[in-house]
Amino acid sequence: MDPYSFEDFVGDPDVFFADYFDKQPLLRTGALAGRLDGLPSVRQLDDILALETTPPSYLRVTKGGKGVPSGAYTRTVARGAALAEAVNPDKVYELFRSGGTVTWNSLQHVLPSARRLMEPFADALACDAEVVLFVTPARTDGFAPHRDSIDVFVVQVDGTKTWRVWATPEHRRGDEGSYTPEELGEPVLEVTLRPGDVLYVPHGTPHAAAAESELSLHLSVGVEPRRWRHLLQDTVTALVEDDGFHGFPHLAEGEDAAAVAALTEKLELLRERLARLDVASEAKRLVAVGRARNGADRTREFARLAAVDALTPGTRVRRAAVPVEIGDSEAGRTALRAGGHRLAVPDAVAGALRALESGRTVSAAEFFPGVPEARSLSAVRGLARIGVLEAVAGPPAGASPDAVPVADEKRK
Repeated sequence: MDPYSFEDFVGDPDVFFADYFDKQPLLRTGALAGRLDGLPSVRQLDDILALETTPPSYLRVTKGGKGVPSGAYTRTVARGAALAEAVNPDKVYELFRSGGTVTWNSLQHVLPSARRLMEPFADALACDAEVVLFVTPARTDGFAPHRDSIDVFVVQVDGTKTWRVWATPEHRRGDEGSYTPEELGEPVLEVTLRPGDVLYVPHGTPHAAAAESELSLHLSVGVEPRRWRHLLQDTVTALVEDDGFHGFPHLAEGEDAAAVAALTEKLELLRERLARLDVASEAKRLVAVGRARNGADRTREFARLAAVDALTPGTRVRRAAVPVEIGDSEAGRTALRAGGHRLAVPDAVAGALRALESGRTVSAAEFFPGVPEARSLSAVRGLARIGVLEAVAGPPAGASPDAVPVADEKRK
């Protein structure tokens, strides 16, 4: 099954971000028609429920718009000498048959197929993302009209479900809440979703859904918006990692002249750091941080590290997306800071990293000039392990056009 792209769900990204993102709902009928085999479905629900190692906190049951206490569908099981709570499938089935909607939160923690569904959203929006599964009995309302604090991308997988969506308010505070139908008036969109249909609902937009004449299963990819305050907090947090902010002040007396002077000094230092900030580089760093938060890349870390070990002298490498701070040289070694790592490297290695800032590539054997190729390869592998360097797809230097790099071959 080919991986999904963001365009599969939203169509033209430029149109989506200009006309719909954070503004109004978007319906794409048949966007994934014929491409649902790789997604979680009702055929997998029995297996998911049988996973006794899954904490009950991942599962929720609602009836009549209200949550069912978890004690109604859990049981105590013995795991060695310890006791733990586990989901009781029989009780979940009983609640479902009597009209309960079953919700699985953070399905990407359980199923690789859900993680693959999440990845294009996390990549395109650089935000936390979560996949939630909803299975609703036939002719049953799922939830009362409500608003979510997250953007939601709905994918109908099995059965049908009728959605009512009201206008997105101009001013929103990013909170959750519920409504009565009388409060909302007429919806701006009322549609029955069928397998393969996709619906985008911006955060804070009132909506409600009900299953029709058959069991309904849909997946929601929830994306947590990163507001300006979140982005600026990330920027300031990164700046105050500087050694100049590591002191431990005493501010018990806020009006004390020494305390005020010390705080003034640090605020001035922060202002100087902000004034010198490379805004373009910081924007790239914020995107990288946002994508890493959801964990979409972490499931491939073992494969990435295995590929690093398989690098050869002929493999071409380049600078990766991880931001690198190259400091001052002392006694022939230069301080580096990258991805939470602090290290000192030979000045020639620091110079090689600077030379790759423009996007150039170099063979692993030639990266560290003036040393045997085995040592240069060792330096490349060390920097690749912490994400500073990455292999370039394509044949290594001197190879035939049909050759495949070892690092890429490992991933096949």
